Amino acid sequence: MFNQVKRVNNLIKRISKGDIKALDKLFEEFGNYLNVIARRYLVDKSYSEDIVSMVMLKLVKYSNTFNEEKNGLNWIFKMIKNEALNFNKKQGKLVQLVEYDSLEIVFEEEKLINGIDISKAIKKLDSVEKSIINYVYWEGLTIREIAKKMNKPLSTTHSLLKRALKKLSKSLNNETK
Repeated sequence: MFNQVKRVNNLIKRISKGDIKALDKLFEEFGNYLNVIARRYLVDKSYSEDIVSMVMLKLVKYSNTFNEEKNGLNWIFKMIKNEALNFNKKQGKLVQLVEYDSLEIVFEEEKLINGIDISKAIKKLDSVEKSIINYVYWEGLTIREIAKKMNKPLSTTHSLLKRALKKLSKSLNNETK
């Protein structure tokens, strides 16, 4: 397991034992990432902090059900996704989701969350690919928002993102060998 995942799993374990400082630490370290994930699934992005807060409450409530052998970050990300989608439904807003075959990539400055330096892989991307990765993972924009921002059709934007992710993934796989 990656160091970050181990740290999150440990924090969840501490939260399950009533350690509120662990909840504060989790939010301090990952709050920005959680907001990006919430923004990705919300129709009205202004509610992302509310969604993250609701998930933090659920995390406290259900932390004792968490399996330490699993990935705690993915567990939290799934809770955020579900909470955001439910919120959209309650607001009467539908969102079309585009699911990707690749794993969620969360950036921490110029590193993946597992500590792999990605600066070399990023340099291999062209300017359009860098922009689309930035829009998705730093700004938390949806494919529709990116298409509008780049003045491109939705299908083209989706293809550009898939190509950028494949190129980044291939480069990272080569680097970790």
